[in-house]
Amino acid sequence: MNAPLPLALAPSWERLKCFYPGVALCTVLALAGSFLAEHYGAPALLLALLLGFGFASQAGEVRLQAGVGFCARRVLRVGVALLGARIGLDQLLAVGWLPLVVVLVSVPLTIGAALWLGHWLGLPRLHSLVAGAAVAICGVSAAVAVAAVLPAGRLEERRLLGVVVCVTALGTAAMLGLPPLTALLGYGDIASGLFLGATIHDVAQAAGAGYLVSDAAGDVATLTKLLRVALLVPLVLLLGVLLRRGESGSGEFPWFLLGFVALFAANSLGLLPPGLRELLVSASQWCLLVTIAALGMRTSVRDLLTQGWRPLSLLCVLSAGLALTVMGLLALLPVA
Repeated sequence: MNAPLPLALAPSWERLKCFYPGVALCTVLALAGSFLAEHYGAPALLLALLLGFGFASQAGEVRLQAGVGFCARRVLRVGVALLGARIGLDQLLAVGWLPLVVVLVSVPLTIGAALWLGHWLGLPRLHSLVAGAAVAICGVSAAVAVAAVLPAGRLEERRLLGVVVCVTALGTAAMLGLPPLTALLGYGDIASGLFLGATIHDVAQAAGAGYLVSDAAGDVATLTKLLRVALLVPLVLLLGVLLRRGESGSGEFPWFLLGFVALFAANSLGLLPPGLRELLVSASQWCLLVTIAALGMRTSVRDLLTQGWRPLSLLCVLSAGLALTVMGLLALLPVA
């Protein structure tokens, strides 16, 4: 009897049949998470993750493993590549010099602090790097983008999931708690928008918090936040070079970064029609939803709990430190 071919050498149709059950289940969980988010106002990524936890026991089934693994790695990279469609140079030019100064000072400080504090807490360096990028740039999107560029097997999935869960919770708390703080600090609309856009993790959360203050504050918060998101381009490219320097072989080249840069350039030059751009941004969001559902299936809640208090402490201290840094910059810079 002939031995079965390895999956990588099997005919395309056979590979599709092998991937289908796992991919289909992850897609259904992503759809369910999106549906619940629309009806209950909770973050879709968090709901997809929780649904994935609920099916963790099924992820070990042989017929699901290939498809779930495909979603956890390959679909993630496609989603990160498509993120380039939401960022453009016009967003950087529109925000002016003041948000640029705040972002260029606070983002490197936060990532550097993450590496130092993570070392002091005894956390793996790559875990600290992912956590620092999540706090400094754009929450879950930055975490999964940095994780995607890491060499395979260098970061445990349960650690990435721990960052995703905690940074989502902290972002929600910041969206509710920071707008009243701007009033206590006596900030005007511009200062409030700068503060909220430079400290809250998710784009939607930062914009929502800004518009809770005023329309002007919401506009500034959105632009400042998008400027932070734009820094994801050079960060991911730099990490792709540094972390893979000295790696043997070429099979792990992060090809998806080329797509990321190409879409960023096309969007900056106005080459993407509005309809196509919206389609690509939506496709990116769906890829990330499917990926998060797959990661949830591959991680048990017990594994997350065994990480202890240190990962959450790292994210809390980084978030507080980022807020204090921005407050200090606003006290030093001339703000209307």
